[in-house]
Amino acid sequence: MDGNRSAATDRLAKWRAQQLDRVDPVQFAFLEALQRRSQATQGALRRTLDARLETLLDAYASRLAARPAATATADTASPLNTLAPLGTPRASHNPDYPALPALAQFRTRWAQLRTAGQVRQTLAQTPSDGGPLNSSVLVHRAIGWMGDVSPAYLEHFLAYVDNLAWLEQMQQRGTLPSRDSAPGRAPAKPRRARTAR
Repeated sequence: MDGNRSAATDRLAKWRAQQLDRVDPVQFAFLEALQRRSQATQGALRRTLDARLETLLDAYASRLAARPAATATADTASPLNTLAPLGTPRASHNPDYPALPALAQFRTRWAQLRTAGQVRQTLAQTPSDGGPLNSSVLVHRAIGWMGDVSPAYLEHFLAYVDNLAWLEQMQQRGTLPSRDSAPGRAPAKPRRARTAR
């Protein structure tokens, strides 16, 4: 049984080194947790957990074998790519809508114009009476410098901020659950004010 346990550990380590844990991060985390739990137990429970782990490892391995190599890079891409604004070029394409090379130039130009507009709008909101350490002034100054030093990075940064703002709006509308309404999480208790002694 110890040989099976070390084989499972080696198998998980090998998959992680090959970045195959990204195929299904949740399932892979479950496999690692089950393996750790198995190592921490003894007797009949340990044998049961080892058998369950072996079954799940075989299922994960068959899933990896059945997976086409072409989709490996698409699965490891950032989930935020699916949330990118219309003007931002996407890393993966939907096979139902093939990529048109003629549109690449227009997408690039649209992304540049959109970024320039966002920078102008942001810099117009700079507080005139803010001091040198005012957080709004510092943010606006950083965005201005970012546009001078690396316009491409600024474009990606603004797309990321747009995605976060969109998620926040969805949460405020109630479309996405709030952090306090997560399952298994108790709502935050209000803090009591300290009394002077």
